[in-house]
Amino acid sequence: MKSLKGDYRTPIEDQLQKSTLVLKLERTQQNVGQLRNKLNSYVCEPKTYSLFERIEALRNGLDTLSSTNKEIILSLRGPKRHSVDFVERVQQQFLAFNELQRSVEEYIHGARNY
Repeated sequence: MKSLKGDYRTPIEDQLQKSTLVLKLERTQQNVGQLRNKLNSYVCEPKTYSLFERIEALRNGLDTLSSTNKEIILSLRGPKRHSVDFVERVQQQFLAFNELQRSVEEYIHGARNY
């Protein structure tokens, strides 16, 4: 007989995990805002059309990530939702953020050197 112990969380454990996920997503939201501020800096003004296209793609990516973060946070705060339903989605958000952060840093480095 298969044990359900690994799949079951008490309501307190589930609430704790939901709170932790919300906190991490809120921190990521702050970091997204900081990346947007960096991109809006005069130092990062695009000097070529290709840099303009790239900065617009990065801004769109930040907007999408921010919107999805807000959606997940609201869902996690909602009633009757288990944290296990969101763990993979939150991990995907963190991966997307890390990739976007790397791309922004590359753009900033390239824009300063242009």
